Amino acid sequence: MWYLKVDTLLLMLAAAVLFAAGSVIYAHYRPGKTLTPWLILLDLGLLIYVDWKLAVFYIAYTFFSYGLVLAIGRLRTGRKVWFVLFCLLDVAPFFYARMSGLVSWLPSLIVLVGFAYNMLKAMDAVFYVYYTDEKIPFLTYANFLLFFPVLTAGPIFRYRDFLKAYRKPQLLTVNTAEQCVKRLILGLFKKLVLAALLTKALQRVLQMYAHFYVSGALALLSYAILYVDLSGYSDIAIAVISFMGIPVPENFKKPWTAASFTQFWRKWHVTLSDFIREHIFVVVNGKRLNRWISAGIGLLTMLVMSLWHEFSLMALCTGLYMGGLLALENVLGLTTVDKRRTPKALYVFRCLIVLGLFSINAMFFTMSGSQILWAIGGFFKL
Repeated sequence: MWYLKVDTLLLMLAAAVLFAAGSVIYAHYRPGKTLTPWLILLDLGLLIYVDWKLAVFYIAYTFFSYGLVLAIGRLRTGRKVWFVLFCLLDVAPFFYARMSGLVSWLPSLIVLVGFAYNMLKAMDAVFYVYYTDEKIPFLTYANFLLFFPVLTAGPIFRYRDFLKAYRKPQLLTVNTAEQCVKRLILGLFKKLVLAALLTKALQRVLQMYAHFYVSGALALLSYAILYVDLSGYSDIAIAVISFMGIPVPENFKKPWTAASFTQFWRKWHVTLSDFIREHIFVVVNGKRLNRWISAGIGLLTMLVMSLWHEFSLMALCTGLYMGGLLALENVLGLTTVDKRRTPKALYVFRCLIVLGLFSINAMFFTMSGSQILWAIGGFFKL
């Protein structure tokens, strides 16, 4: 990934610091004015440095997707049909790239690094214009879509949130700079040190004899690896963006404190979960849902999230597993837990159940298929 390449990371940090310093100086001489429209130059420069072919694709996609944003704003008849069609067109390159990896006769495109996140942002812009009838200037849209620090691994900006920060970014202060540096170090430590140590521990445990405690250790190690890996990327991105004075939504909010899977997905990869909930769950039916419909939509949401990560049998299995748990929770009416009214022992027990069941799911991201089957078999060996 780009963040782990020293040269790219240093360039990105240098660009962020340069922009922050320039913003402070510019605000002093031009009060009320910002440099945010010029972010596009930094974004394009970094993209071209990483891969000029990828930069060409993203530039072309920006113009293409912006055309859809303009069109949905101008159409007045058959808007719902056009709305659905434009959303499908936004994600078409993503599905083509995924299918070309599965079907040998389809010519493959360049590796579309980060496109899974970008096509969601492009679709969000279509949603924004469809529901608000507000126009989006091209330069603002280009900055939104190509914002380099969140291009590869999130957090996922929604247009309305980006627009607020874009119009009035916060000037860098000594205190903010100190917090950014600490957050950056934390993210690098998670990704480069903790993830490596935990992965090494996982490989050691895999060499042991199958037993329920061995499988339990593998599940918990998988959970820890997945958490430090993803949250580490988020910490790095948030640190870099905060240098630029742009508030970023948190992506992980102590997920181990969730006492239900509904609560869990509001604490784990929060921006993706919120996006799916707002753009699929709410749009499918904005009214109050009965338990069975909620269960079905929960299952569908988990399948979409899993296949969004990867088109594979493994992803399908994780989607069915997590979706099934979420659906069961909805049917049984266990989606919400009031911490203040629930006995502490019961609340902690439910948190452990959620953590344990998700840890099994985490094994699908850290182990091979044969290793997963071996580990699951170990749960039944006392």
